[in-house]
Amino acid sequence: MSNNPALWTRIDLPLPEDDTSEIARPPYLVGGFYYSSKNSEAAPGEPTMVLTKLTPDGAAVEAFGEHGTVRIRMPSEQASWLCFVENGDHLVCGVALRATQHFALFRLNKTSGKLDQAFGDGGFKLEPYPKDEVVFPLHKGTSPCHETYQEDTAGYAGSVPQFADGKLRQAVNSGLAQFDLQGNLDKSFNSTGMRRFFTWQNQPLFTLAVVARYAGEDHAGFYYCGMHRVGNKDVQAWVGACDKNGAVVPGFAQEGVWIVNRLPGHPDIAHVSVYSAVQAHDCLYLVGNAGSGTGDSGFVLRLKLDGSVDPSFNDGQAVIFKRPEFDRTKAFAVTPHDSGILIGCAHTFQANDQLPTAIVRLDANGKVDSSFGDNGWLLTPAYPESKTLLTFASGGQQIIELRGEKFLARYPL
Repeated sequence: MSNNPALWTRIDLPLPEDDTSEIARPPYLVGGFYYSSKNSEAAPGEPTMVLTKLTPDGAAVEAFGEHGTVRIRMPSEQASWLCFVENGDHLVCGVALRATQHFALFRLNKTSGKLDQAFGDGGFKLEPYPKDEVVFPLHKGTSPCHETYQEDTAGYAGSVPQFADGKLRQAVNSGLAQFDLQGNLDKSFNSTGMRRFFTWQNQPLFTLAVVARYAGEDHAGFYYCGMHRVGNKDVQAWVGACDKNGAVVPGFAQEGVWIVNRLPGHPDIAHVSVYSAVQAHDCLYLVGNAGSGTGDSGFVLRLKLDGSVDPSFNDGQAVIFKRPEFDRTKAFAVTPHDSGILIGCAHTFQANDQLPTAIVRLDANGKVDSSFGDNGWLLTPAYPESKTLLTFASGGQQIIELRGEKFLARYPL
């Protein structure tokens, strides 16, 4: 396969220019449409959630709100992490009200975007965070945020995986809460309806992503992953497994948590973080970055589903990536591709710069596939920061798709 930059197609999304304080997030493909959300203010003191509906070609769906965008006045404060699922003619939506520690649930007509005033009280149902859920202070040096990078689950939208099982998963700092479609906390999930943290040695682990866990093709819970640091010690990478009732899976790794401060095969590289994960090929792939300063490297490691390192993938060692385009490299996304995987690598701190994304293909044994792109690598033109890397079929051909906050980019395989 050739590495031809001219084959990349970039679509800049017609999103409103509202100022926003929410973490930059990519659009989500739900029911054949892309949805992009941000929190904003309609006027000073009028917190508003902005939701834009787009066609697969990136055009605004004119019937949805005003020129494809609806603005929903939030109760009391700015909201974070719009999550939603389709339910008949509606999108059942949720947001986190972080200052007052409440969730706000509401429904929108998925064709017009109109708020359903008959839902809850005047269109909103407010639920407080469960009081018996232990809330840990975050360690100094970590920020109170929850990011997402990718998830390939059908119906996914908004920081945490969704499934067609009559539930809404709502992102909350370092975890998720689960609701029924009437807006009630689902107390069958972790007894409180919320799993906010995994812990290790009685310390909370900082979550960077929550992704889907499966038993065969059935939803079987979630993997939480991220980083952990206490004091001046090395940053530890971790991933924890819970079942679909929110209970820690004790047979996964050590009491449900895989955690390391050095990657297998790389004892001299400290400070490791897992940015994302995906379950595929009856294994779990982890990606992130390792090292500090301008020596940062991206990595991928494969675990068995019991949380042990898979010795058949690169002899059980993490694969380390450095790219000359970046003075520090992170692996931000991984997605299955036939029997192998594609991994997206980028500059660790891209900010507002436009830089290429480097995509590498590894075969089933963890070796670089030299027949892919240029000796295993595919390099994009200079783009804003990419958040996701996925593949899909179109017209009998596979397509790579990158998504950033305000753009899509595609490449035919």
